[in-house]
Amino acid sequence: MGISPAQANDRPLSQHWIWAIAIAAIAFLIRLVPVLRGGGLFGIGNYDDGVYYAAATALIHGLLPYQDFLFLHPPGSTLLLAPFGAVAQLIGDSYGFAVARLGWMLLGAANAVLIWRILRPIGGVAALFGGFGYAVLYPAAYAEKSTLLEGPATTALLIAMVLLEPVTHAGSLTRGRAFAAGALLGLATTIKIWGALTLLIVLGWLLLERRFRAALHVMIASAVSVTIICLPFFVAAPTAMWNQIVRDQFFRRRRVGITIFDRLQESAGLGLIERSLPGVVVVAAVTALLCAAALAWTYREARLAVLLLIVNGTFLLITPVWFLHFAAYTAAPLALTVGAAIDRLTVMVRAGPARLAIISAFAVALLVYTSGWATVSFNRRFPEQFKAFTASTPGCVTSDDQTTLVVTDSLSRNLKRGCRFIADLGGHSHDLSAASGRSVTRNRNQAFQRFALSYLRSGSVTILIRYRDGRGFNARTTAVLDQWPLLARSGGYQVRQPLELGSAARRESPTPQRR
Repeated sequence: MGISPAQANDRPLSQHWIWAIAIAAIAFLIRLVPVLRGGGLFGIGNYDDGVYYAAATALIHGLLPYQDFLFLHPPGSTLLLAPFGAVAQLIGDSYGFAVARLGWMLLGAANAVLIWRILRPIGGVAALFGGFGYAVLYPAAYAEKSTLLEGPATTALLIAMVLLEPVTHAGSLTRGRAFAAGALLGLATTIKIWGALTLLIVLGWLLLERRFRAALHVMIASAVSVTIICLPFFVAAPTAMWNQIVRDQFFRRRRVGITIFDRLQESAGLGLIERSLPGVVVVAAVTALLCAAALAWTYREARLAVLLLIVNGTFLLITPVWFLHFAAYTAAPLALTVGAAIDRLTVMVRAGPARLAIISAFAVALLVYTSGWATVSFNRRFPEQFKAFTASTPGCVTSDDQTTLVVTDSLSRNLKRGCRFIADLGGHSHDLSAASGRSVTRNRNQAFQRFALSYLRSGSVTILIRYRDGRGFNARTTAVLDQWPLLARSGGYQVRQPLELGSAARRESPTPQRR
C-alpha cells in the first residue's frame, strides 16, 4: 500500500516530536534521579529554595514580603510559588514543597525543549546537541532540581526568544509578539533582578538588528510587566522593598575561597566533576567556548544567544557573591551557542565521512559527560525522628533553615498560630549590615547574633542545622544554644528546647536523645 501525501508530511513532524519528548524525558530524569538518590523530594536542599517557598506560603496566609518579613529578591518567585503554597494547605507543607520541586523539574524539561525549538531553524544537528546538551548540563539541572530562581527566569527568556524569532529571519515582528516578549522579560526581572541585564542585552540586540520599533515595544511591555507585579508590594512598603532588593545587595561581602577559575569551571558545566580541574583545562574549555561563540555568530539566529553568553558570563565573573546555581544564569545561552557552533562545523566540512566523524565525536563527548551523572546525588535526608518533637509541641517551632519547618509540616501551623515568621534568617545579616553602613561577616555582626537568638528563642522547639559553630553563629551564640536542653541529634542536626534569657536548664527538661 502506498503512503499518502498527508502521511508523508506528517512523518517528519512526528519524528520531531519524538526527539522533543526524548529531550524532555532525559532532562526531567537528570533532575529527578539525583534527588531521589540523595535526600529525596522531602530532603534539605540549598537553603534558598526553602526561603522562596516559605515566602510564598506566608503570602497565602496574608503576610506581604518587605512589609511583614524580609525578602531580598523581587516578588515574582513568591507569586509563582503561591499556588503550591495554597495546595499545601490541603496536603501539608512537605507535600506542597515536593510538588513544587517536581514542577520546577518539569520547567527544566520544558527549557530543554525550548532550546531544541529555538535551534531547529538552524538545523537538526544544532537542535539535538543544544537540547540534549541543556538537558544534562550540570548548572541547569542543579538549579532546576528545586525551587530556585534560575529555572522560571530561563523559561521566560526562552519563550521571549521564540516570540522574537521573526527578527532573525528578516520578517515582520507583530506588535503582539513584541509586547508578549517584553512582558516575559519583565517577568524574568521580577523573579531575579539580574533579569534587568538580560533585558538590556535583548534591547541592544534589537537595536543592532535595526528593529527600533520592536525595541520600543519590548521596553514598554517589560516596564508594564514589572510595574503590575511589583507596584502593589512597593505601595505597601516602598522604603523596605527598595532597601531589601537593591540597597542590601551592595553590602553582601565577596565570597572568599572562590576563584575566577572556579567560576569559569562551574559556568562551563564542569562542576559535574567533583574536584577542581587544573587551570590549563579550564582555560582550554573557555577557549573552546569562545571559538564556539565565533562559529555560532555566523548564524543570525544564534547572535542573541552569543551576546547573552558573553555579557552575562562576564557579569558572573565580577559579581561579588557566588553560588553554584548562579552558573545556570548562562546555561541556556551556553547550550544554544554550542549547539549552533557544532552545526556550523558540520556545514563547513563538505565530505560526508568527515561530517559524520565530527557528529560522532561530539555525540561521544556528550555521552561521556552524561555518564558523570551516574553517582551524583542532591539534597540531604531529614531525620524522621525530629518530626515527633515538632508535631507534639503546643507552641511555635523555629529553625535556622526554613526548609526544616516545611518538611516537618510546621510552617503553615506556625502561621496559623501567629508565630513569628522569618523567611530568610541569614538574609537579615545583610540587611542589618546595610542599615549600619558597615559590611561585616555574620560571625562579627553582633546585631545579627542578637536577632537570631531572639527569633530562635521565640519557639517552644528549635531545629538547628545551618549556622552553628562559626558558620554564621559565633562562639558566644553557639555557647548560648548549647545551654538549651538537647532533645534529639542526628549528625550535625539538633532539636533543642529554647530557654528564656538568663534561665538555666531544669532537671525536668526532656531527656536528651542521641543518635
